[in-house]
Amino acid sequence: MSGVDNEKIAQRMMDLQRLLNQFLDIERMIFLPDGKRKDRRETDTEHSYHLAMMAWYLCDSFPELNKDKVIRYALTHDLVEIHAGDVMAVGRTKEQDKIKDQKEAEALKRLESDWQDFPDMTDTIRQYEAQTDKEAVFVKALDKILPMMHNIMSDGKTWKKYDIDRKTVVELKDEKTEPSPEIAKIWQVFRAEIQNDNALFNEGKAT
Repeated sequence: MSGVDNEKIAQRMMDLQRLLNQFLDIERMIFLPDGKRKDRRETDTEHSYHLAMMAWYLCDSFPELNKDKVIRYALTHDLVEIHAGDVMAVGRTKEQDKIKDQKEAEALKRLESDWQDFPDMTDTIRQYEAQTDKEAVFVKALDKILPMMHNIMSDGKTWKKYDIDRKTVVELKDEKTEPSPEIAKIWQVFRAEIQNDNALFNEGKAT
């Protein structure tokens, strides 16, 4: 291709790889089911990949969704955490939510400044944060389902570790999945399982 500065592109590829390595270093509060390594937390990279794959899979069931947009939202939805860090969704106060929003807004501005040659990435993040289309709403609701799935597979490991009660989990997931009609219906299946499985929580009884 004429006019392409391959040396510059190669350097920016290195810069992007460094950025993605930072993303890989961010551990979430969610424990993965024990396998070869016990007590291992999920990373932001793993979470985003899992979310993208799950969203891609679900798009066949919901053909009204733009598959390309859904996958791009899933891949980029947490990139601001490279600069803002991760905070557990369950149990946050309103003040903690406010601080989180401020940090993530600053992080997005930093990404936009650093990646003026990759506007599709930062535009996608901004569109996701705006939650103005059905694909963004879908991905955000699905994002709240995945940690719950890890907890079911790990017998409530994260919920037990942080002594999170069933009522708190159910109320939060009810609220966060409600905006997406597709995910809200799927959540009801998991909701019933959580309500019926006393081994997932320290209190050991249904609400």
